[in-house]
Amino acid sequence: MIKSEYIIALDMGTTSSKGMLYRIDSGIECVRSQTYRTYYPGPNMVEQDPEEVLGAVVKVVHDIISDNRINPAAVSALVFCGILHSFLPVDRDGNPLSRAIIWGDSRCTEQSGRLRKELNAEAVKSRTGCGIHPLYYLPRLAWFHEEAGDLFNKTFKIISIKEFILFHLFKQFLIDRSTASGTGIWNMSNLEWDDELLSSVGIKTGMFSRIEETTFTLQGLGKEYALRMGLLEGTPGVIGAADGPSAHLGSVGLADNAMSITIGTSGALRRRLSKPEVIPGLEAWCYYLTEGNWLLGGVTHDAGMVMKWLFNQFIKESINEAESLDAINAYASEIGPGAGGLLFFPFFGGERSPHYNPSARGAVLGLSFNHGKKHLIRALMEGISYRLYSNYRMLAPGDDLELIVSGGILKSAVWLQVTADFFGKKLWKPDAAEASAFGSVLIALRALGVINSIEKVNEYVGHSGFIDFDAGNHKLYQKVCRSYDDIYSRLFL
Repeated sequence: MIKSEYIIALDMGTTSSKGMLYRIDSGIECVRSQTYRTYYPGPNMVEQDPEEVLGAVVKVVHDIISDNRINPAAVSALVFCGILHSFLPVDRDGNPLSRAIIWGDSRCTEQSGRLRKELNAEAVKSRTGCGIHPLYYLPRLAWFHEEAGDLFNKTFKIISIKEFILFHLFKQFLIDRSTASGTGIWNMSNLEWDDELLSSVGIKTGMFSRIEETTFTLQGLGKEYALRMGLLEGTPGVIGAADGPSAHLGSVGLADNAMSITIGTSGALRRRLSKPEVIPGLEAWCYYLTEGNWLLGGVTHDAGMVMKWLFNQFIKESINEAESLDAINAYASEIGPGAGGLLFFPFFGGERSPHYNPSARGAVLGLSFNHGKKHLIRALMEGISYRLYSNYRMLAPGDDLELIVSGGILKSAVWLQVTADFFGKKLWKPDAAEASAFGSVLIALRALGVINSIEKVNEYVGHSGFIDFDAGNHKLYQKVCRSYDDIYSRLFL
């Protein structure tokens, strides 16, 4: 191994693709990103253009190579992670037949409700680690078959955006176990597509990609994309994991005494398991991490996405968007804990966990003439913290786990403090702020043999400090939490 070898990790997220340049003998050298659009073509519809994501990936790699004057021969591998739950029909040549449906889309709520009645939802969860919910493939496949028959008949494969990227770069239809585990049609026992579930909606397993371990190596980056990226034709790729599991690996490693919290567009909590496990009666999920490791988790469906909505609706006219986070922080800091009595339930896209309620919608209670946009911003931060805390209680009842936080929230000192105060726990910051990309780097290091056992990833993961909670604020938030619990049970259960 020469000292100048590099890994480029590509994290294809909801709002942008990021690229991390990692030098094997010294660590992270730079991060680049490229944004793209999310489309809302109709009620409950949320889509992305896979070609735009592919273009962003190509540009990010090109910029990394050119800006850092990297010898392409020194790049050992590309490694990939992408959002869970994207759904894209393609033809035999991998061309998209529509835009990709992504995780926030709930157009198949009717099919989801019907399947929950027709099938044993708890039995499905025990087999796949996923409940029956509009973001999982089973209801989407039913909708696709029933409502988009002409498109369905033209479809050769149904893949994720990440699979679309891999196909165009390496000309193979492949999916990693981690991404497959987030479809809701993957069997946790045999690690293959669940034929019985698929047959219940008239689908055969041939419509899906071949499944590989997260450390699987792809050979042969195609000439066209190698030239556009500034790489050598034939540069290897490591298939990697999904973005949420990668974020856990990059911030927590395989520690048993810690839980990851990723707060960005949505908010997720995860804890590692040595074998698959589900929580009966609640909407916790179990996804595959890497090499026999699993994650038990829960999600608040809308977090940063609602914050962006609030900015666009109430602040944007007077503040430059580049300064939006500074403005949001300043406004929230002027209002004390409890937001003047406001309770904000951020169910803009429904509730996913701890309970099944995809039809739930946002609510603000306690409004009076004394409240303004500053109160709304503070109340939204607290409402998101409440939803995260609800999932924490589901995942760790009675356990005292360290919390390691990653995602866009790291850019907001006020939001971090609100979350720490609400939980009454320290929030540790990971060494690598871009946790998903760094988790992918760890998988690549394992695939390349630099890490000789997966347990060694813990040696690469550390903390860069913490946000301590304020005991007085936490005491007040315990009262606020009881108010949230009371109203939540009456409005949403």
